[in-house]
Amino acid sequence: MTALDDRTRFDDSPVNPTVGDGDKHPLARASEQAETPVDGRVVIQDGCLTVIPPQAGGRWPSIKPDQHVLVKVNGREIKDKYTLSEGDVVEVFPLNEEPVCDIEVSVDAEKMRAFAAVRRKVGRKYKIRDLPESSFGFITAEPVDIVNPPDPTVEMVMKKLAQAGITYGIDAEAVETLVAERRSLPTLVAEGRRPVDPVDGSVKFFFTEIGEKDIDPNATRVDLYDRISIPWVKPGDVLAEKTDPQPGQPGIDVYGKQIRPRNYRNPVLTVGEGVELINEGHQAVATREGRPVLDGKTIKVIPTFVLPNNADASIGHIRFSGDVVINGDVLDRIEIMSGGLVEIHGLVSHAKVMGQQGVIVRKGVIGGQIRAGGVSAECRAALAVVQVLVTQLESLLRAVRQLLRDPRMQEAKIPEGQIIKQLLEGRFKEIPRQIVVLEDHAASSPNLFERFPHLLPALRKKLIGLGPTTIGSSRELQPLLKSLQDLGLYLEAMQAADADIEVKSLQNAVLEASGKVVIGGAECYYSVITAGKGVKAPRGLLRGGRVTVHEGNVEFKELGGPGGVTTEVTVVGKGMIIAQTVYPNVTISIGGEKRVVRDPVRHIRAFVNEDGQLVM
Repeated sequence: MTALDDRTRFDDSPVNPTVGDGDKHPLARASEQAETPVDGRVVIQDGCLTVIPPQAGGRWPSIKPDQHVLVKVNGREIKDKYTLSEGDVVEVFPLNEEPVCDIEVSVDAEKMRAFAAVRRKVGRKYKIRDLPESSFGFITAEPVDIVNPPDPTVEMVMKKLAQAGITYGIDAEAVETLVAERRSLPTLVAEGRRPVDPVDGSVKFFFTEIGEKDIDPNATRVDLYDRISIPWVKPGDVLAEKTDPQPGQPGIDVYGKQIRPRNYRNPVLTVGEGVELINEGHQAVATREGRPVLDGKTIKVIPTFVLPNNADASIGHIRFSGDVVINGDVLDRIEIMSGGLVEIHGLVSHAKVMGQQGVIVRKGVIGGQIRAGGVSAECRAALAVVQVLVTQLESLLRAVRQLLRDPRMQEAKIPEGQIIKQLLEGRFKEIPRQIVVLEDHAASSPNLFERFPHLLPALRKKLIGLGPTTIGSSRELQPLLKSLQDLGLYLEAMQAADADIEVKSLQNAVLEASGKVVIGGAECYYSVITAGKGVKAPRGLLRGGRVTVHEGNVEFKELGGPGGVTTEVTVVGKGMIIAQTVYPNVTISIGGEKRVVRDPVRHIRAFVNEDGQLVM
């Protein structure tokens, strides 16, 4: 509507067209010039808006539309407050809400189930509300009619599923039910076929290794011989049996894409001395009498060497691949080396005893050295480095492939060797460090790496210093990755089971075990104990010396002594230190957190909490 200089009707005709300015008396015109300013107004009647212009210098009216109103001034839509001016053309329309009937489709995270829901919304028709004369017109609309949405159809649902890419496993009956009942909750309308998992191959063992019983801390006497059970087999006894795997079946998701089943596991039945494979490698049977053991993943039958009296100078050193049983003492300067279990019914005095499968000393150890586990600890340490290198090298290759797909890198034409060098100097700088650590392990235990003579020189040549710049393609690293993976499998197979040490008492002795150390008696004076899986001495009095455990618990009755003798107890990884009494000058360390006890403490359980703090 055009704003005129005088009051304007809906049809743009003057309110009083019969009276002209030329007919007015001069005194009347002078009176009008002196009259008070009057602001302009707007008025709405039956959906039509009229603008009443201001008089005598008054202000023009303002308008603002509500949410269901469309207002155009001079053909341009306005949404906020707008002040009219002379010559503006104002148009006002109601905004109706159209009815809606839509299908909402969703798919679960596994892409195996698709759901659909009906979304219906009624429409509304509006009309412009009347507005009395006002200098500010807030233009609103009111509903006058409700319009029902259309009903959903099967065709509508199928079209939405097709747009979402869902092509497999559509349930026509479920779609018809969804449409008929106009369900607003998600309804399952398509389901994929899950892959059938394979049946893994398995190896069943028909023998048990040495079992262990807990020591009763309240017992007045502990019979260590009663704590173990050693199995024995004869030729022809079946030791293990393998079952072949069964492959799985692929599945299909709701998008019609095939889902591969996981790879099945096919363990290898491996035998060593005293054992052979029959029935096309599906059964392992003993070929001699002895003790069956699982050395890593290899089944062996180990015979036992028995000495009926003391091991002394008249016998000399004993080195045997199987078990060794000494029915007397092991005396000064004698060395016993066993590939199995060493059982000594007497004491060990200033001698060395090493058992690959463990050591049992029924009496005490005085000034001697006991070691259980042999190469197992070395394999475990080297395997940890190999596993880090495999993971890091796989990530490095993925990063190179990702960079090579980048259009900017393709345009820059940077050699792959230079890309690898930059990654090794930044994000993957741990790789060169771990190669150096692995070289140290190879230097200290060359027998573990004799099957891979070219691996470490190739790693140094390709991945350390300027070596990466000689790489023409990242594919040159694939053989190194495969060799590292093979080395990891070999080290894993070479690891023997955790070997334990059991003694009655200690004095000025050194004990090293890849498994646990168990002390049945009370005396434990000025000795050094290193264990992989914990130390258990519920009646033990640790006076002086040092105890180090890689992971696991350390349990003693007393730590230190009333005189303040220096004593150290350390748990490198996770574990707990338990004692009934801890005397001053005892150092307790767990996970790098250390504390020195200054005053006697009773009934402690020391551990590191979730915040990394040592709690006693």
